Amino acid sequence: MSPSILVLSLLLFLAAMGLAHEPQVPVVPPADIPLIQPAMPGSEAFAREFSQHWQGLVASEQMESLRKLSDHLSWLDRVNQQPIAGLGIRETAWLRWRVDQELLSLIEKVPNLITLDFRQTTYLETPTIDLNPQFGFMVVKVLRGEGPSTFITHHADLTTERNPADLQINLNPLGTTYVFLQLSDVPMGDPSLVRFIFRELQTTQPSWIWDFRFKSPPHGNLSVQIQDESGQPVSCMLRLTAKPSGRVFEPAGAADLRPLMNEITNYTIYGPGRGYTMYVPEPWRGVYWIVPRGFEMALPAGEWEIHVWRGLETAPIKQTITVEPNQWTRTTLVSKRWTDMGKKGWYAGDDHVHCQVMSHDDAEQLMAWTKAADLAVCNVLEMGDEVRNWYLQRGFGPEFRVNSGNHWIVPGQEDPRSILGHAIGLNLKTRVRHTERYLNHRLVAEEIREQGALYGHTHVGAKALFVERQMALYTPFGIVDFNSVMQAALNTDLMYLYLNLGYPMTASAGTDTPYGGTVGAVRIYAYSGANKNFIPDDWFDAVKRGRTFVTTGPMIEFTADGAMPGDTVKLENNQPVRARIAASGLVGKSSPKQVRLIFNGRVIKELSPQAAQQEVILEHELIAEYGGWLAAYVQGEDGSEAHTTPIYLQRAGFRRWDFEKVPALLKIQEATLTDIEVMVSKSLQAGDATSIDHTLRSVIVGSKVLLQQVAEARAKYQELAEIYQKELNLRQRP
Repeated sequence: MSPSILVLSLLLFLAAMGLAHEPQVPVVPPADIPLIQPAMPGSEAFAREFSQHWQGLVASEQMESLRKLSDHLSWLDRVNQQPIAGLGIRETAWLRWRVDQELLSLIEKVPNLITLDFRQTTYLETPTIDLNPQFGFMVVKVLRGEGPSTFITHHADLTTERNPADLQINLNPLGTTYVFLQLSDVPMGDPSLVRFIFRELQTTQPSWIWDFRFKSPPHGNLSVQIQDESGQPVSCMLRLTAKPSGRVFEPAGAADLRPLMNEITNYTIYGPGRGYTMYVPEPWRGVYWIVPRGFEMALPAGEWEIHVWRGLETAPIKQTITVEPNQWTRTTLVSKRWTDMGKKGWYAGDDHVHCQVMSHDDAEQLMAWTKAADLAVCNVLEMGDEVRNWYLQRGFGPEFRVNSGNHWIVPGQEDPRSILGHAIGLNLKTRVRHTERYLNHRLVAEEIREQGALYGHTHVGAKALFVERQMALYTPFGIVDFNSVMQAALNTDLMYLYLNLGYPMTASAGTDTPYGGTVGAVRIYAYSGANKNFIPDDWFDAVKRGRTFVTTGPMIEFTADGAMPGDTVKLENNQPVRARIAASGLVGKSSPKQVRLIFNGRVIKELSPQAAQQEVILEHELIAEYGGWLAAYVQGEDGSEAHTTPIYLQRAGFRRWDFEKVPALLKIQEATLTDIEVMVSKSLQAGDATSIDHTLRSVIVGSKVLLQQVAEARAKYQELAEIYQKELNLRQRP
């Protein structure tokens, strides 16, 4: 997944959570038009750091300017992702100019602004700076003469002995340079001198050497233990925040998966250090660290806020703790379940996690994350494309599974990943990969299923990365075991399309970690049986049967005439079908706000509780006539969502589909198949089998087989058209 797809997924998620909105597009005041100037170098990055970190130090009268600054930056983010009506070149230039104006106004009013006048040649007295490490940053204004202003951000690790770059700051040779200086590990106690080198751009020698004298208040020591209700220590996702500044600190002993996840975890969107972003509803969304056990560490004295998240079945914890100077502060946080789905036979999994596992240590790190998310099954996927693999696995099959209690890591693959879409193989015995026949996804699917493993499609919910092509090609052949309809958010458009053509669709979900945030933030539950020891083989069997639901919060138990998701109810004439949805969630967060019974894609019964309650029961009796499919949907109070795999209602002699929509849906499939043919034609015109463009080469090499598969898929849809015509005749009989 590319960074742009990741941001798109995040926006889709925010929309689904009810957190994304469409505020009024800003209008440029006519009086501002002649004043607009080009953005000052570095100002936008500086403004982002400033707006994120400086809230606790800006006086109340400056809060409106800070709010405007944040609003302007938000609009620039949106424009950078996609064009927005009403925000053209002039409006975007105005937004950047307004960022500069608000920023300059705020900088000059922040407390403890340090001004260094390097226009003078005499020695300037070194001030003593009272630096609160809970903030750990300051703004330095360096004067060099007349000229434009420049903005830079600089992080300095004050533990460094041998890396002068940490303490070297580049300056604009003329004008004013504003430096957002973020400091870590400021020495405690007596004032300490820290020498910084200021160097003009395009020079190799230091221009000035300057000593800052920092005075930092004494630290205290914090001990935090995380336990379950039985008093046993547990892993968790934890965020430690300095309450006055909002600055996050990395808890001691946090698991470090950066070496196992390529450079992806170094993207700023994933947070500082070893932190991982959780795209979950507010107020819990943000950067968390994997804490395998409790931690002890020295911290600046003051108020601290701790957030603890352990999956969807436990209540998240938020607690404020005061660390006293020169003392130990000790606390134990108890993680409490609001439900235990495992006791009911439902176990949580994530179908889409990327992480190298080539050693016991690698596996131990990923297991800490799996347990922190309270997942039963973490499917760790080796990822491939036309040329190579990433996130290598040391092997596949039962002997390479990793187990700790009821938590399992099971190797699989995301491969092929091509212009036909991305495919997943779960619970593999061996890797399946054919580089010279790379576009033959059907071959891969058949070999995966011959192993007894599961083949499915990912990015279905996002409708991204050409997933509609592989679904159109391979769904008619009965080789697709599941489809990931929930990643950053739930989207059932493609799922409903195929259900309404009469094809079974098993709902699955995965985070696409590390591209999509933390493991388990979205998840698939599969019913593998109550009152029995959990083993992953039962879980994969349940997925294959379609006994699943996907969720970002609410839980669903759904039956129709006693049948569960994935089951088929055989209809006799117009017999009534009794459906029951038991929807549950954490009160005030994921507790049910809307519960819907869906028949052939349409809501036929809905409940919207007036007051928050942990469980809501919807019961309904329907006449299915010619058959179709039933599913349950729940939205939580916080915008979280859940959706089941359907229960199928089968009447002899009729296909279980949305009959009236069939002609239109077949046209969509024809358009998708034609799109594949056009893509092949353009590729053949653009190159040959010796092309150095590996994507192009894979199309050219596989074009004959691919076009044959298009023809075979088209024939399948033609069969559906003929079935439709036969049913039309049956339905028209008196």
